[in-house]
Amino acid sequence: MKSIIGLSLLLLLTGCGIRTEVVRVNVPDIRVNPEQGTTVVVAPVRDNRRSEFLSLVPASERARNVGGEIRQGNGFNLVLESTTASEKTREIIIQALRNMGYRTADQCDAPCLRLEASMNEFAVRAPFNFWRAAGWAQQMVADLSVEVTTHDGDRTRSFTAKGHGTNVFQVVSPENWEKALERAVTDFTASFKQNMSAQDAAAASKAQD
Repeated sequence: MKSIIGLSLLLLLTGCGIRTEVVRVNVPDIRVNPEQGTTVVVAPVRDNRRSEFLSLVPASERARNVGGEIRQGNGFNLVLESTTASEKTREIIIQALRNMGYRTADQCDAPCLRLEASMNEFAVRAPFNFWRAAGWAQQMVADLSVEVTTHDGDRTRSFTAKGHGTNVFQVVSPENWEKALERAVTDFTASFKQNMSAQDAAAASKAQD
């Protein structure tokens, strides 16, 4: 009985073809754009994800893909409903900035802070582990990794923000994929804020020198 989780996943990954499932990724702590605060122009996020997994899903759905599990032509292709992974990443970054007191913009006529980002990973997987399956502890694992560069006049700074989330599951369902993804997004948001705050502190210290 204890192996039923692993067996169910294996059965779903064999002989059923690739099934596309829509998942939702909620942006945490949504705030309105502050009227005051430092203005940041957030550029469209570049999609720099590796092609090994994406090449297994239909080309028309790759931009919206946020993971899944595919083996020998069978498995799950997880996609966002109405936005791409790059657009969702930009939404997450914008909300993190607004929560820090920044005012975000698509463009700025005056000199202002500019932010560029490259998404290297945004995916949830269900890697099979026999011992975890036997102990009712099979996991979905989600990761989000983005390289961020800010430009402030002639000063350029860069950092990598990362998020990781897991979910122990008994049923392969959109809701369980979403739990792991949302935990990764929450973790990513904290990492992004921490790195931005460190940059702000470094810039303030340099200005006082």
